[in-house]
Amino acid sequence: MAEKILVVDDDLDTLRLVGLMLERQGYKIVVASSGQQALALAKSEQPDLIMLDVMMPGLDGVEVARRLRVDPDTQEIMIIMFTAKAQAEDKVTGFDAGADDYLTKPTQPAELIAHVKAVLKRSRRTQAAAAKTMSERGRMIAILAVKGGLGVSTLALNLGIVLREQFKKEVIVADYRPGCGTIGLDLGYDNSQGLVNLLTMKPGDITPQEIESQMVIHSTGVRFLLSSPDPQDSRYQSEVENFDALTQKLAYMAPFIILDLGVSLTPVNGKVLDACDQIILPIEPVGHTILQTKALIGFLNQKGIGDQRLLTVLINRTRMGIQLSLGQVQDQLGRMVTVIFPPSLELFYQASVRHTPLVLMQPDGIAAQQFTNLADKVVKWGK
Repeated sequence: MAEKILVVDDDLDTLRLVGLMLERQGYKIVVASSGQQALALAKSEQPDLIMLDVMMPGLDGVEVARRLRVDPDTQEIMIIMFTAKAQAEDKVTGFDAGADDYLTKPTQPAELIAHVKAVLKRSRRTQAAAAKTMSERGRMIAILAVKGGLGVSTLALNLGIVLREQFKKEVIVADYRPGCGTIGLDLGYDNSQGLVNLLTMKPGDITPQEIESQMVIHSTGVRFLLSSPDPQDSRYQSEVENFDALTQKLAYMAPFIILDLGVSLTPVNGKVLDACDQIILPIEPVGHTILQTKALIGFLNQKGIGDQRLLTVLINRTRMGIQLSLGQVQDQLGRMVTVIFPPSLELFYQASVRHTPLVLMQPDGIAAQQFTNLADKVVKWGK
């Protein structure tokens, strides 16, 4: 589930602004405009973190923090004092009252988010959750295409949402395309540097806790490790050791891990595919694409990745009549197509503009039904 943050401030503009910034990062937000309301919500909502203003009429933030720390129901909730009081003695008072961090107003959004992630990373609740996921290996699913424009990221995003919504399992979607990431853009997130931050570390320093701190949590509960859309970050595509270390850790962090590998057999993809349980190959009903995909399947077979681990998904981008039929596609490919997606370019465009996954925007549509069908195939694999 999305981590929950209680924002406490008597200034309604601050509540709205801070709440919006945190919501765009995938956090669930609860707000309180007084100290008494904050204490009540802290007990009933059990947030993971409280952003607490100091200067409030009646019960101020310092006293709220003290009461939170002596109450067994709230004493483990992380607290960030968020206030205009910037003197050293003010910070000492805040920490003495039980604050875990102290942030002065005004602050830049990036600084605010960095403090929130750092504090949540230190929380006993977060560390316990991370430790819990390490006991059993999850199902790692790669999505890989032979060319661009076949909807790899769209498949990864929507499949992850459906797996979470339909089967109530923890899901991680990781965009493995530094410099080319689009999932963050589609979801409307401002910060898509999580993957790059991990790729700049030493491979041995990539721990489950570090990975958790770099992910954003969607309102559906899906955790996303996002990749930068900045072309300059493409230079990190050669960090094979980091990708390998990251993949090995991700495998134990959720029951389902979906990797957006983008296009082609890069050195990273060649390494990562060995760790994947299933590989989804999107194709289009065009001769050249089918020929390339068939060659890719042959290469994967030579690597020891058998046909039983491969799922082919047919993406129809234009109306029938100017492309190959399903029968022709399967004959030329030499294998059955698992799922067929109808032409839905306008719907996918609207979903991107609205920052809403298609399966949530039109849950009863044909495309959403096919994502459910694909998710069902994934879940039943090997049974």
